[in-house]
Amino acid sequence: MSGKSVYKWTAIDRICNSVMTFGGNIMLARMLDPTDFGLIGMVAIFSALASNISGCGMSDGLIKKEKPTTADYSTVFVFNVSMGALFAIVFIACSGLIADYFGHAELKGIMIAIGICFFFQSMALIQETKMRKELDFKKMAIVRLSATASSLVLAVILVVRGYSYWGIVSMQIFLSFFLFVYYVAVSRWFPRIGFYRQSFKEMFGYGVHLMLAYVCYQIARNINMTVLGKYSNAAASGNYNQAHKLQEVPYSLSESILNWPFFAVLSSSSDPQERRMLTGRMHSVIIFVNAVITCYLFTVSAYAFNSLYGSKWDDTIPIFNVLLVFGLMTAIKMFYQTVFKAHAKTKLIRNFTVAEVVMQLALLAVFYKSDAIMIAFTQVIPSAAVMFVYIPLYMRYEGIGFGEFLRESIKPLLIPALIMGVAVAATVTWAPAINCFVALAVVSAIYLALLVGFCEATGPYFYVELRQRVFKSR
Repeated sequence: MSGKSVYKWTAIDRICNSVMTFGGNIMLARMLDPTDFGLIGMVAIFSALASNISGCGMSDGLIKKEKPTTADYSTVFVFNVSMGALFAIVFIACSGLIADYFGHAELKGIMIAIGICFFFQSMALIQETKMRKELDFKKMAIVRLSATASSLVLAVILVVRGYSYWGIVSMQIFLSFFLFVYYVAVSRWFPRIGFYRQSFKEMFGYGVHLMLAYVCYQIARNINMTVLGKYSNAAASGNYNQAHKLQEVPYSLSESILNWPFFAVLSSSSDPQERRMLTGRMHSVIIFVNAVITCYLFTVSAYAFNSLYGSKWDDTIPIFNVLLVFGLMTAIKMFYQTVFKAHAKTKLIRNFTVAEVVMQLALLAVFYKSDAIMIAFTQVIPSAAVMFVYIPLYMRYEGIGFGEFLRESIKPLLIPALIMGVAVAATVTWAPAINCFVALAVVSAIYLALLVGFCEATGPYFYVELRQRVFKSR
């Protein structure tokens, strides 16, 4: 599959997946309360840790390796499944202790269910990795969309029938199960059962640093909801959970469409000049896209929440606005990490991710009894600090000067910010006084019209690159 087809099918997969997930989240949020989401948020850190430790970063090792063997795939599969089974047992064994710690008996059943979920997820991981390595993103799109649709329908049915938070939990379980079943059905491939020491040493040597980085990232991503659930209440954790989940939707979309397949594309190229060209262009596109997302969502956040979720989620809006900054910083930081992975600098990723978590935990140790907005800043500040440290490292490994870096990054960032300022100034006085649905539509139209009009008039290269990519994919 060509690079253009990779991005095309990744875009189809992620956009449709995000639309279904976002639509399902709106339905669930209208039927459930912040407390229901708070229960899930309290234990999100445990499920996230199990998810990343079970893979141990070895999937990236398979993708980075030029020609992985059958023994490599078999070894990674056996390791993943073993880790998945181990964490399923640990979750079940510790479910009562965790429920007692938080003071919510409901968490016992949730932890047991999530443990089962990760066993199925660990079995599906090798199928997805093989398709990524072979750039077979069309089959991946078919599997992921089918699994999401199936799990979402079943989750909504459970909530309608009165199972409340179990609808959210069951969605994760069903998704993992359907991913495994559909991957096997579509690929008609199942790895051989075998464990080879040499393959393990090679894959683990590359992946262990990424695994530690992923674990630290998931701690940073989820610890705040756990702290709020313990020292505040389930509703505060639920509001934070919803704000975090919603800001992740657009950034995850850009990450999965642009940066996630970019690692496979970049790893498949051996020409240094071509790699530099690909990296420079992607750098500008990723900054521009994520800056547009941030500025737009900040402009319309109040109207969007009132339109889609209702007044019971009003406390989520200021948390969401703060976390938009975190989303932007993380998106740019993830791109730099992709470049570092391509240069085999996985230890560097590990070290700085650990440093980021240490900074966040230090801030939480001071502000753990503060409100949710202050807790959100404990996530933003370390992420921004690490991103700025990554910049000179990116310049060094790519062999570029400060002037070239500015051309790649500053202009793509400033244009959306300028448009946001104009849009806010033009709408701030009258938009809050009208119907929230109308305000959302009108303010969105003004922002997007200003953005497209300005970019069409000035023709920045990153906008032209993105527009050509979109139209060619069609």
